[in-house]
Amino acid sequence: MSQPSENDAFIAAPAQTATVYRAIHPLAVTSVVLGALSILCALAWFLVVIPLAGGLIGWLALKQIRKALDAWTGEELALLGIGLSIGLGLLGCCRLLFVRAVEVPYGYTRITYEMLQPDPNTPTEPIPQSARDMEDKKVFVQGYMQPRRQQTRIKEFILCPSSGDCPFCTPKPTRTEMIRVLLQGDLETGFTTRLISVAGRFRVEPDDPSGVPYAIEADYLR
Repeated sequence: MSQPSENDAFIAAPAQTATVYRAIHPLAVTSVVLGALSILCALAWFLVVIPLAGGLIGWLALKQIRKALDAWTGEELALLGIGLSIGLGLLGCCRLLFVRAVEVPYGYTRITYEMLQPDPNTPTEPIPQSARDMEDKKVFVQGYMQPRRQQTRIKEFILCPSSGDCPFCTPKPTRTEMIRVLLQGDLETGFTTRLISVAGRFRVEPDDPSGVPYAIEADYLR
């Protein structure tokens, strides 16, 4: 019986397959992070940019990975990021729509500060018709209290579209960007820097001594 030769042993040895390392695509990881943060858009509409960015980045990652499968991995992560961005983004938007639908008390109409601004094409009419049309109607508006000395048991204050300490906002609002709020009955409040909601009867008083042409006789404050 012949002994196996060295050549036979070499032929019988299993071939070794070289392992090719593929890095996880960084955009796929970024997409997952943004997808998880997409739930934050339930807090404010401007945060909807988070799920939009998460979905877009996930799509770019998926495209680049499939284009170079020998260099990148992370397709599952990219798909997860896209799914989280879409799912949590839609969930957050639904919450915002629900809150907006139910936050206005029954019988009141939501107004915006844009409705109260004069038309630049008619400088002789400082009070626009859109504001006059709301005269004596029950309205709902949100805003921030203008800074003041009195901190408690406040019965009257100025409401503005932005906080006075916001570095990106207009520090001195114009007279038509202010609403004088007169709390009715036993209703009173303390000073706050948070966004508040006010509802009541709307008044247009262009010649008011305070210089503020708009007022709300408020019976609702939150």
